[in-house]
Amino acid sequence: MTTITSTELQTQDLEFPVNLKPAEITIDNFDGMKKQLIDYAATYKDVVITEQTFKDDKKVRAQMRALKKKIDERRISIKHEVNKPLDEFENKVKELTTILDNVIDPIDKGIKFYDQAVKDKKRQHVNELITDLANQNKIFIDSIQFNDKWLNKTATDKDVTDEVNAQISKMLDDIKRRDENRELVRNYAKAVSMDAQGWLTMADDGKSAAEIIKLMDQSREQAKREAAAEIERQKKQAEYDAAMAKLAEDKAKENTVEVAGRDVDPDTGEIIKSETQKNPVKLRTYVTTPQTYNVLLKLNNITGPQTRMLKDFLEDNNIDYEVKEA
Repeated sequence: MTTITSTELQTQDLEFPVNLKPAEITIDNFDGMKKQLIDYAATYKDVVITEQTFKDDKKVRAQMRALKKKIDERRISIKHEVNKPLDEFENKVKELTTILDNVIDPIDKGIKFYDQAVKDKKRQHVNELITDLANQNKIFIDSIQFNDKWLNKTATDKDVTDEVNAQISKMLDDIKRRDENRELVRNYAKAVSMDAQGWLTMADDGKSAAEIIKLMDQSREQAKREAAAEIERQKKQAEYDAAMAKLAEDKAKENTVEVAGRDVDPDTGEIIKSETQKNPVKLRTYVTTPQTYNVLLKLNNITGPQTRMLKDFLEDNNIDYEVKEA
């Protein structure tokens, strides 16, 4: 690339003087011709074509069309003549501007190349500032959001430093808040005997400790409801098993046993449809009193929340119990 140190073109000698003589176009007797045509057109306003006037009206239309065509052709001819000097002028201007572009384009490319080189150098300097500030505060460099306006010539090191420090300050505050939330969640999880790992991830995602603890409580309540439902299911299963055992005990007495007004196979527990059940009659119902047991239960390594859950179950089912701590 050729470097031009100093070249000055005496542009005052190239002021591009242009001599313009406006063309004059006139139409002889325009007003008279216009009035004559207006008067003639008035005679054909609201015209009605009849059999008697058809041939003459058709002839008039042909004459008017011929006159219109003649006028328009003359207009095109005049316009062509008038445009000749304009076309020649534009071609000459294009020749001059093309020569000027041959000067402007390489200079323009050189200026853009120089501007980019300056910006690249400025970017390197700004990145060094960011790297230094990030290292001082133990922050990942990629965490800093780069602002292209830092590459402007008017942007000073102080401008860059102030904005980067503002970003770092916010990040440090966020990290501190996150660590505090993690600690609160970890301590609460330990207190209620829950695994903290999944809940700590929520803190990393920006949720507050209050939000997470609320979700933890909801999870505990759900677990409690599910545990109660499982206990209820086991209770009903135990009652069913006891009924089946009673049926088996009575099997020697009769082939079928009547339970709640229905015949039941004692081996399978299947309800047997008899003729009397097809034509219902009143049946006897045997009511048995559940057998009670005294059970000594020893619980090892039970947590506080588990103790409260077990206590709620016993009291909800009217079960007498005694607690003896080891």
